[in-house]
Amino acid sequence: NEHLDNGPICGHTVGQYTEQGLRWPTLGPGTRTHSLGEGCWPMAGLAVHTWLRGQRQPLPAHKTRWGGRSFGPGWRRRIPDNGDLVAGSMVGGAGIVTASATVSSRMSHRRRSRAQAARGCNNVVIPAAGAWRSWAGKLGIEANKVELALLQDGYGESLRGMVAVGTIESDEPIIEVPAGSVLQVATGDPCPLGDAVVEPGVWRRLPWWAQLAVLLLHEVRRGSQSPFSDWLASLPQEFPQIPMNWTAAELEMLEYPSLVANVSNQRGEVEKAYADAFAGCAFPFSSEQFTWAVQCVRSRAFSGPYEGRGAEDRLVQLGFIAALLLGSVAGGFISWENGVNGALAAALAIPLTDFMVGQTSQLKRHVVCPVVDYLNHDSRAVSDISYEYFGNSFAVRVRGGFHDGEQVCINYGQKRSNDALLQYYGFVERDNAQDTYRLDLLQHLDEEAAASGQQLQAELGRQGPDERSMAQLLQLLCGGEDEATTADEALAWKAVALACEAELQQRASGSARELEVLSAEYTGLAARFAIEKEKVLLACRAHAEGRCSKPFSAAPLSLTSKAVLLPTFHSAEEWQHAWADSVVSLHHLEQMRTQGYAAIDEAFDASFAAECLKECEALDCNDGLTTTTNRCNRGSRSTWLEFENKQILAALQQQIPALSRLSLMLAGLPSRLMQLGGLSASDETLRVHPATMIAVYPEQAAQYALHKDSYAPWDNDPATGASRRVTVLAYLNDWSPGSGGELQVYETVHDRPDPRRFRALPPKARGVDSRLAIRFGFDGNHEVHPLISGSRFRYGSRTHPNAGAWQ
Repeated sequence: NEHLDNGPICGHTVGQYTEQGLRWPTLGPGTRTHSLGEGCWPMAGLAVHTWLRGQRQPLPAHKTRWGGRSFGPGWRRRIPDNGDLVAGSMVGGAGIVTASATVSSRMSHRRRSRAQAARGCNNVVIPAAGAWRSWAGKLGIEANKVELALLQDGYGESLRGMVAVGTIESDEPIIEVPAGSVLQVATGDPCPLGDAVVEPGVWRRLPWWAQLAVLLLHEVRRGSQSPFSDWLASLPQEFPQIPMNWTAAELEMLEYPSLVANVSNQRGEVEKAYADAFAGCAFPFSSEQFTWAVQCVRSRAFSGPYEGRGAEDRLVQLGFIAALLLGSVAGGFISWENGVNGALAAALAIPLTDFMVGQTSQLKRHVVCPVVDYLNHDSRAVSDISYEYFGNSFAVRVRGGFHDGEQVCINYGQKRSNDALLQYYGFVERDNAQDTYRLDLLQHLDEEAAASGQQLQAELGRQGPDERSMAQLLQLLCGGEDEATTADEALAWKAVALACEAELQQRASGSARELEVLSAEYTGLAARFAIEKEKVLLACRAHAEGRCSKPFSAAPLSLTSKAVLLPTFHSAEEWQHAWADSVVSLHHLEQMRTQGYAAIDEAFDASFAAECLKECEALDCNDGLTTTTNRCNRGSRSTWLEFENKQILAALQQQIPALSRLSLMLAGLPSRLMQLGGLSASDETLRVHPATMIAVYPEQAAQYALHKDSYAPWDNDPATGASRRVTVLAYLNDWSPGSGGELQVYETVHDRPDPRRFRALPPKARGVDSRLAIRFGFDGNHEVHPLISGSRFRYGSRTHPNAGAWQ
C-alpha cells in the first residue's frame, strides 16, 4: 500500500524495482509500467488485490456481484431511461417507438452509422434506380422524396442507402408505409396467420423477434404469391458480418469477453425459439432458415408502445355502436336522447382509450417496414417513426431535413454502443460517443474475490463508470456501512484507473490493428471493434486519473477564495481598453449578428500567447484548477480569476502577470462592441463581470456537451450565468488538425439543434498562437468536441446585459 500510494514508479521496468526490494509477483522482468497521474503503478496482471484489500473488508458475494443487464436480445427490449423497446436495421431503417403527447405516437428511430462497416451490403441486390418503386407503389408506400443509391461508408466501402430527391424539410414525412403493408406483431395478440398455421400456445411463448421471423418465413414460402416478394428478394441472403455466425476463433479476435458471452446467449435463445417454432408451425423450415429470418428481423425491426388497432378498425366498432343505437331506439328499449348520449360516450372512449393505452400500458408493437429498412444509420440524426393513428400508417421524419442528393439517414437509437451495433446490425461506428466497455473490476482489483466468483460488472464510458457500478465500488471500499467520503471517491477513481490500465495491458495495441480495418469480413470488423474499445478504455483511464489526482468540484471555484463565484457587474465603459478598440472591427460585429460568432486569429502576438499558456499550465500543475463533476462539462479543469478591485488585481499581477494582463484586455471588448453599435437594434447596454475563467480539457478525458450559454428569458439568473449576452474565448494551444477539441456551433431548427450540421471552430490559429472567439451567449447551441491528442486551454470572459434594459 505504501508504495502504491506514494511512490511514482512510472516508466521503469519491474526488474529495476525488484532490485530495490519491491516485488510484483505477477509481472515478469522487463514489463514496462504506465503513468497514472501523480502516483504510477505497474500493471499487466498485477495482483492489486493486496492494494484493494488494504482499503476495505470484503463484502458477501451477493453484495459484490453487480446484476447489470445483459447486452443480449433481452436487453434490447429493456431501455432503462424510457422503457422503450429497441430494435433496428442493418441495411435499412428501424427504430424505437416512443409515445407522443399527440394522437399519433412518436417512434424514435435507430439506424446505421456513416462510420459503419459495409459488410452487410456485400451480398445485397441493388435494384436499378427507381425499380423498387413499382412494387413499393403496389404496397401503397409513398417515398417520392428519396431514391435508392450505392454509397460509401466511413471506411470507403460500398453500401446501399437512400438519397434525397430535392429538398426535404425538417420533420417532413419522408417515407409513409400503410400498416397493412408491414410485418408486425403486438404483445398478447394472436398469430396473424391463424391458429391453424401456428399453435396458440407456441405463439405466446415465442419472443417478439421469433414471431416476426415466423411471419417472414411464411411470406418467403409463399413465393411470388406474397405481396412482399420483390422486397424479400432484396434482403441479404446471408450475414457473415453478424458475430453470431462467427467461429470461436473469429470471436476471440474481438478481445472482448462480454460480447462473446452475449453472442453465446443469443445462440442459445435462437436455438430454443427454433425448437418451439418448428414444433408449433404447420409449415416446415430449417434451423438455418429460421436463423436467417431472425437476423433479418433483428437488423430491421423497430418496437414501441401499442396504441390500438387504428382508425379503420375503430370505424367498424363505430358502425356497430350506430347499429346498436338504431336497433335499441326502434325496439323501444331506450329513448333517443339517452341512446345518443350513450353512443357518443362509447365513440369518444375508443380513441381516448387507444391514446391512454399507448401512453401507459406495457403492450408493445414490433414492426418491420419495407423500404424504411433501406435507410442507413447516423448517430447524429434526430429521427423518429410516427404511427399515424387516423391514417393507420407509419411515417419517417428527421429533424433538420436534407438537401438534394444528400444521403437520408435515421438513427437506430440514441444510446447504441458498438456492442449492440456489431451484435445485431453487423457494423462498428467510429468514435461512437455512446460506446461503453463492460468490465468486471474485481478481476483486476481483487483476484481472490474474483476467484471465488464475486463480480463487480461496470459499464465504463469515456468519462468513467456508470452511476450504479460506481456506487457499488464506493460501497465496497467503505465496507458497505459508512457514507463514502471524498477520500473514498478519490480511491474509487484510482481503482478505476488501475482496472483500465490492467485491461489495456492485456489487449493488443489498437495501432497494431489499424492495417486490419479494411480486411475482409470478420477480420476487419473485429479490428475496428477492438480499436474503438481501446479508445473507450484510454478515455476512461485518463478521466479517472484526473479525478483521483486533482481536487474536484461541481462548479469552477475562485482561485483566490476557493469558493463558488458570486458575480458582480460593472459598466462596460469602466473597462475600456486600447487593445480591444484596435482588434475588433465593424466586420466582426456583423459576423456576430449574422452567424452568432466572430473568430479573430492572431489577436495578440505569439510570445504573449506562450506566456499565458505557460502560466495556465503552471496553475494546473499546482492544483490551482479543480476537476468539474458537472454532467454537462465533466472532466474539464477550471478556475475563476477575479479582479474587481485593485487589491485583488495587484495580487494576481504578482502571481500571474500575463493572465492578469489578458484579463484586462478581454474586459475591454464589451465597451468596444457598444462603440460599434451594439449587438442589436435595441437600447440594450452591456455590463462586465470582472472575472475570467481558465479551463483545460485534458486529452481523452473531457467533453463539453451540447448546450446554450444562456436560456434567458426563461432563466435569467446572473448567478448561474443564465443572463449571459456575450462570451469571449481566447485559445492558447499548440494545435493541429486531427487533435480534436473544436468548438462546434450547430444549426437550429424550430429552436432545437440539428446535431448533424455545425460549423467547427478549431482552438488555435497556428502553432502556439492566439485565436479569439466572440459569440452570442443568448442563442446558439454548441459543444466542445473531445480531445484526441494534447490538452486544450481556453481563457474566457462573460458579458451580461444591463438588468433594466433586459427586463
